[in-house]
Amino acid sequence: MIILIIGECGVGKTWVMKNLLKESKGFKLGMFYFNETQKKIIIGKYDNTTFEGSDKLSMSVMQQLNNMLNYINKKNKLAVFEGDRFMNKNFINKAKPYIIKIKGDGAGGRLQRGSKQTDRQIKSIKTRVNNIKANIEVNNSNECLKIINTYGNN
Repeated sequence: MIILIIGECGVGKTWVMKNLLKESKGFKLGMFYFNETQKKIIIGKYDNTTFEGSDKLSMSVMQQLNNMLNYINKKNKLAVFEGDRFMNKNFINKAKPYIIKIKGDGAGGRLQRGSKQTDRQIKSIKTRVNNIKANIEVNNSNECLKIINTYGNN
């Protein structure tokens, strides 16, 4: 199963991913950085910088999506993607993810991390988030993490 977490900038997508990293080991496959546990594959590069996760992946990472999806299928684990790099029709059509939307405007999260994103960037991502049909909407990142852990423990 593949899960895609979406939401406006600062709602807690990266926080969810970092909480999934416990007892994981880092790997790289082409342009994809990811961590792996016994039951999960967490896509992105997590290095405690202001912008991490999928934001650290190359803008052209989608060129190697088929290789990553093949790896995920061979491993037969829950794979979790988040964010801007994967909020597009190409990814959604190929990966067919279960989409979890974290509701909220993310203003508190952006303030907390000292985000320097422009209003234009924030508005652009908000529009893209609103144009994606989620399978489920949750009120916060804690609810999102709980759902993912439920799937990841099966």
